[in-house]
Amino acid sequence: MRRVIALAALLLAAPLCADSVLLLSGEIRAEDNQRFLAPMTENWRVELQWLMPEGQVAEAGEIVAVFDGAAIQGKIDAERVALATAREKLQQQKTEHAQTVLEKQYALKREQLLLKKASIDAAIPKQYLSAYEYDSNQVAKQEAEASLKKAREDLAQAELAREVALKKQQINIERSKDKLAYQRQALESMTLRAERAGPVLYGKHPWTGERVFVGMTAQPSWEIAEIPALSALYVEAWLHEIDIDRVREGQEAQLTFDSRMHTPLKAVLKDIATQPQKRKEWGSGLYYHLTLQLVEKPEFELLPGMGARIEFSGDAS
Repeated sequence: MRRVIALAALLLAAPLCADSVLLLSGEIRAEDNQRFLAPMTENWRVELQWLMPEGQVAEAGEIVAVFDGAAIQGKIDAERVALATAREKLQQQKTEHAQTVLEKQYALKREQLLLKKASIDAAIPKQYLSAYEYDSNQVAKQEAEASLKKAREDLAQAELAREVALKKQQINIERSKDKLAYQRQALESMTLRAERAGPVLYGKHPWTGERVFVGMTAQPSWEIAEIPALSALYVEAWLHEIDIDRVREGQEAQLTFDSRMHTPLKAVLKDIATQPQKRKEWGSGLYYHLTLQLVEKPEFELLPGMGARIEFSGDAS
């Protein structure tokens, strides 16, 4: 069926019958779809590793497509090691700085005791000492005061160094955790899951028009597959710009589905795009997007992706 549609698409630009009959090929589409798009990656291209068989009904939560995440998994493993190393370094720094602060605290207490002793010596009246001894005691007290001030400064500096070093290392840990979370999220985006139950329909390569397949490489935002809502279906077709004057909104058409060649259905042209678009797989021409709605309910089940021949007859004016 897909090959028939692909071949018929080449005939969109020109009528297949003489006079006023215009034949196009179309395809059943759904108004509400869950589209599965190729994810964004650092390499810009990603390989499709697994895809649920086309036509199979996916249940909500089931995996529909899986992309190659080996490179991301490698980054996750590397980031785990980096995080573990950063945490070990934090513990090491805590121990080292705790030891340094403890030493500075001990030095401060020692200088406090030395100042206390020097203050006692300096308080001895001058008449009980020689001039040299008295002056020596005063100098020793001044030196002890200076040493105590220096010890306090050293302790404050050690505490500040500990605080800064631990904060910096904690920032490194948080940064590593953020990178790990980002890579895990990126790996999760390599697996696409169904949000609703419905049949899986494959997308088309935006350049060649061929159906996607396992093993192909895709760029971000390429449509890989879709799960349509079967409650609102329409027929999509494309008309070359040279034939746009041959159709009008509200014009009736006859549909013949490739799976039901002997059961034609009536449809009406509901919408004609205001601007034509390029279809790379069909050459350099411009095509208008057409939307047709079925007038009658068919006796057989319609499914998105079914191909149909569209026949317009009569004057479009």
